[in-house]
Amino acid sequence: MKNNIVARHLFIGSIAIFLTFVFWLAHFEWHDEMRLWRAFGDAGYALLFVTLIIGPLIKLSSRFTFLLTWRREIGIWFAVLAVTHGLLIAHGWANWDVAKFFGYEFIPQLGRIARIEPGFGLANTLGFVAFLWIVILAFTSSDRAMRWLGASPWKWIHTGSHIVFYLVAIHTSYFLFIHYTESFHKSVPPQSTFVIPFILMSAIVLGLQITSYIKTVKSKNRRIPQK
Repeated sequence: MKNNIVARHLFIGSIAIFLTFVFWLAHFEWHDEMRLWRAFGDAGYALLFVTLIIGPLIKLSSRFTFLLTWRREIGIWFAVLAVTHGLLIAHGWANWDVAKFFGYEFIPQLGRIARIEPGFGLANTLGFVAFLWIVILAFTSSDRAMRWLGASPWKWIHTGSHIVFYLVAIHTSYFLFIHYTESFHKSVPPQSTFVIPFILMSAIVLGLQITSYIKTVKSKNRRIPQK
């Protein structure tokens, strides 16, 4: 059993590393440091996408039930990539400067710290909240944690994966469509190659969630006896 778990993690881990490498290659025009944390973030979002479509797919068709056995490993490796993404930014870009991380920097012309980008702090706040929740999800993604917490509290915590999706999606949207766009006071890197995959994956997750919800409601309504 233990060997099987290790093998499964090695398999998903290999896919995670491969995806990271693919996105690293895709961002060849970016600065090396930005290229690396961007690759981890993009690959992490791809694994989050896979993790979140499994549930709705199973509700829509029992043919996808086999995917359920892989959801834990995929989710854990999403957490590994997401946490790495966050730590690379905190260490490599922000240098563990909390003010800078939330959009405040020293402006020589003003002689004081001031906010640079209006939406930057909010986007990183959402990312930070998602980061904390992802860590909690990762540390409780085991049978031992489920037994210790109890089924109901454990399920409540892991329902938060949907909240993580929305937090990460908004966080990513800001950097894809607002932050790294033409501005009068800074040069920006080329448009990210992740834009189209991000839009498609986000739309698919939302579409499947809505569709599976509608199917669930209809099924329950059919079981309610008519008076």
